[in-house]
Parts: sequence; C-alpha cells; structure tokens
Amino acid sequence: MRTALAAKLTYLGKTVDTSPAAFGELRSSIDLLQDPEMLRSRMEADGYLYLPGLLNRDEVLAAREEVLRRLDAQGCIDRTHPLLDAVPSRDVTDGFVHKLAEDNEPLEQAIFHGPMMDFYRDFLGGPVRHFDYIWLRAKRPGITDATPPHLDVVFMGRGTKRLYTSWTPLEDIPMEKGGLMVLEGSHKLDDLRNGYGAMDVDTYCENKSEATAILSGEKQWEDRVHNGQYEMDAVAAREHLGGRWLTADFHAGDVLVFCVYLMHASLDNHTRGFRVSTDSRYQLESEPVDERWIGKNPKAHGPLGKVGMIC
Repeated sequence: MRTALAAKLTYLGKTVDTSPAAFGELRSSIDLLQDPEMLRSRMEADGYLYLPGLLNRDEVLAAREEVLRRLDAQGCIDRTHPLLDAVPSRDVTDGFVHKLAEDNEPLEQAIFHGPMMDFYRDFLGGPVRHFDYIWLRAKRPGITDATPPHLDVVFMGRGTKRLYTSWTPLEDIPMEKGGLMVLEGSHKLDDLRNGYGAMDVDTYCENKSEATAILSGEKQWEDRVHNGQYEMDAVAAREHLGGRWLTADFHAGDVLVFCVYLMHASLDNHTRGFRVSTDSRYQLESEPVDERWIGKNPKAHGPLGKVGMIC
C-alpha cells in the first residue's frame, strides 16, 4: 500500500478512512491460477479473487479505445486533448453507458473470449455462459459519480447464486481514479445476506399507488430498496458492517472476480479523464440463469423484468 496514500481518497466527497483498521489492499490470487481447488477455497474465504494481469493488456486497451471513440461520437470527449486522455467535454449522465457496449467487438473479445473464459471454465469446473448484457461505465471526474455500496444478488438473483462478477478495468486505474473497492468479509454476514441480500430490486407492490407507474416504466424503483443500494454512503456502510474497504492500484489486464453476496462500491475519480471499466457476469451453463440479462435485447430492469407481489 502506498505510504499514507499520496492522494486523499473520497466517496461522494466524503473522506475515506485509510487507517489500517478501515482500509487495505486486495490479496492477489494470480499465483493460484493453475489450481482451481485453491481458487474455490480462496473465493469461499475472501468472497473475491484479484487476478492481476489475467487478460491480454493490448486487447483490453483496444476495447477502451473503441469505447472512447463511441463517447467521442456522442460529443462527450474534449478533442482539444488527445482522444486517449479521455477528458470530458460534458457529463455522461450517471456514468453508465451500457449502450456503447452493444455490438462492440473489441470489448467482447477482451471479456467474452480467451483468458477470461478459460479462467471460468477451470474455476467453475465445466462449460460456462456469460450474461449477454454488459455493464459499461465511464465514470466522470469529480465527487458526484461514485457507485453506492450494494450486493449484486439483489439485481440478478433469479438464477443460480453461483454467479460471479468480473470487474474489469479497461485502463490503468490508480486508487485516486476511482476504482472498485470491496468490503472485507461482508459475504459472510448472515444478517446482510438474509435481509437486504434477499431482496429482488424488480419486485413491486401490486396493491400500492405506484404500481401502474412502475409497470409502465415511468418509475423504475421502489423507495424501500433505495434503488437497489444497501445505502448511499460507503463510509457509513463500513462503519455499520465492520471490516475494511479493500482496493488496489489497478492496471489494464487485471480482473477482480467476486461473488453476488460481497458488498462493493467505488471511489471518486480525482483525475481529469473518464474512468472506464466493465462489469460482466459468468456462471455454469447447466445452472438456472436470470432471464433479465440474456438474449439480443435483454429485459434488464425495464417493465418486462418486473414481478408483482402483495405487500
């Protein structure tokens, strides 16, 4: 860990406690790559596998360049600077640009072929499938675009729970650029798993006034699950749940794999350029799949993915 962290780390402008009791560095598992049994044991213990250099760096950087070209075509890149500097000309709302991942061959080559799929076949012990939907993010500079703390299971828990996320930086992302962080040991907290972690963000109350607006797509979420987030404050979440936030200085080619019950969030981006990354999901082909995320035009969190209940 860099001594005293040269740059102050924040979450939505709030200082992150980087003392040894509250903050730490991810443990690399790349040395276990040829030992699937040990990888599974490490996943059970830690809830994540940090795999520096797993992917082909040139392929990952080619995927980033294609994403930046697409952002540029939308007028989001300040072309008084080189394209690869990724300096914004205007905000990208919410930093979530999944449409730019559609029919994106360089991106799919990096995350749906080669070392990524080889890893999952060995780790899961059989033929694997990935979700067709790609969560692509271009996090803008500033203190307004960090990802709130959450568990993936509340967004994609209708299939197997042996579902894993690959968070893939498409560039070098030092801590001050706003990389992902995971909450140490949170996957083992029974109250978290059986409470918040038992929710499905796309359920809604048929007998409440907002039901029609949710079904029509006019309203996407119900307030009771805070848009699917555990809460909106990553600093407070750690104080409530314990453990340490863990992260690293990431590089293009690295992958952070984690289970659906591991709490995670991101830091603020204190550089001048977009921070570009993807989340992609993988499971055994033989196990049930969440239908919201597969096919040419996945349902995602739109009206077609909603399930009504009496509350």
